[in-house]
Amino acid sequence: MKQLLIISLLFFSITGFCQQTIPADSLYKPDPHYLEDQLYFGISYIILRNLPDDMKQNGFSNIVKFGFIRDIPLNERRNLGIGLGLGLSWESYFQNLRVTVNEQTGEVSYVILNNTNYRSNSFSLNKIDIPFELRWRGSTPEKYKFWRLYAGITTSYVYKTEANYITDKIDVTYQNIKIIRNWQYGINVSAGYGTWNFNFYYGLNNLIKKGIQLNGNDINARTMSFGFVYYFL
Repeated sequence: MKQLLIISLLFFSITGFCQQTIPADSLYKPDPHYLEDQLYFGISYIILRNLPDDMKQNGFSNIVKFGFIRDIPLNERRNLGIGLGLGLSWESYFQNLRVTVNEQTGEVSYVILNNTNYRSNSFSLNKIDIPFELRWRGSTPEKYKFWRLYAGITTSYVYKTEANYITDKIDVTYQNIKIIRNWQYGINVSAGYGTWNFNFYYGLNNLIKKGIQLNGNDINARTMSFGFVYYFL
């Protein structure tokens, strides 16, 4: 939650400057070499797909992301382009797979929680994101509201993981849970009109490492998310 508060404050501070209206009688001259949508901020709801029968989602699994994309126009009109970026994302997965870590050996164990005598159970990921997009938009040097469609592949590196388990009596957090894949890949699509746009992500590889099993079968969970992304600057 601390990361969400910091990102939100930074986001609204920047957008306060970005939304200023240019007076009609000002000396402003349109820049024919303008670039679009180089900063982004997004919030999405996560759906885990391909879960084993005993593993269930509960609670509001979510993603918060923020980053920079270098916009590279491909034509003179500048309505077609590509984007290559770098960002950070924070993901929280609320479900009933309790993960624990032996502090001495580092060994990870996990068990399905079949009761409801706990307040929260989750694991969270901190990731570095590298989005690559093909971009179409209806913008001009003077037009700040327009239709857009951006689609591409996002490659992510998981640099930090945590597991958190809370009941009425205990609140325990384990660092460095080694069941999550370090590298993740997925299709990312953003579309809409104006500042806030619909965002969709579908993971192309499994969230959990091969060999992590329940009832003798690998946990082939994949991430899918729906939400909104705000582009500015």
